[in-house]
Amino acid sequence: MASNKVILNVGGEKYTTSIDTLTAREQGTFFTDFFARQWQLERDPKDDSIFIDRNGKLFAHILEYLRTGAISNSVKSDESLRQSLVIESDFYRLPKLQNLLAKPTFAGSTLLESYEHKQKLNEFYGNPDQQWELIYKATRDGFSTEAFHKKCDKKGSTMTIIQSAKKFIFGGYTSVPWSSDCGPKKDTQAFLFTLTNPHNIPPTKYPINPAKTLNAVYHFYAHGPNFGDNADIYDY
Repeated sequence: MASNKVILNVGGEKYTTSIDTLTAREQGTFFTDFFARQWQLERDPKDDSIFIDRNGKLFAHILEYLRTGAISNSVKSDESLRQSLVIESDFYRLPKLQNLLAKPTFAGSTLLESYEHKQKLNEFYGNPDQQWELIYKATRDGFSTEAFHKKCDKKGSTMTIIQSAKKFIFGGYTSVPWSSDCGPKKDTQAFLFTLTNPHNIPPTKYPINPAKTLNAVYHFYAHGPNFGDNADIYDY
């Protein structure tokens, strides 16, 4: 039976670890695929090490995560190091590590657990480093329209994120502050989006139709967020 021990030569830096350590933390990663095809691996005849052409010093942090499931605050606070590790975690296909390394762009949100979804929403918005403040959370502040308007009126641009009864994620963005006024509002920057859905459509942004900007959103004291002149997304 083959030994579980493995020596990796990552960019000239050598690490001794185990296949279990490299593959147990997350599934569908670079390493789970890597060791699933062991017969194709080229090994150094001197020490049986396997060469990976990546940054060897950065791999020390990757390996520490695979061993412990954690990343130290000192690593997160070093912006240059953090960004480099985000790139490495993408190469090694470690989404949970990416989440740990991600800036708190949507702090407090329990609907956006995926790093990719947070990244995609900021891509839709146009600023990959945008940090959002959670001003209203229905499970925390209440599901009533009164609670929505109390927390959201006159708060500036907002991203509304909604989870359906079947756990699909979608929503909309408006640059117009919500209000308790009655009537449609013009917004040339508004858009709708889907992140997950029953139709297997990838995360997609739906910009406002230029002919419909006068009715991009609808404000009313007895309604929650309402997008589109045909109430494409609404919450009564």
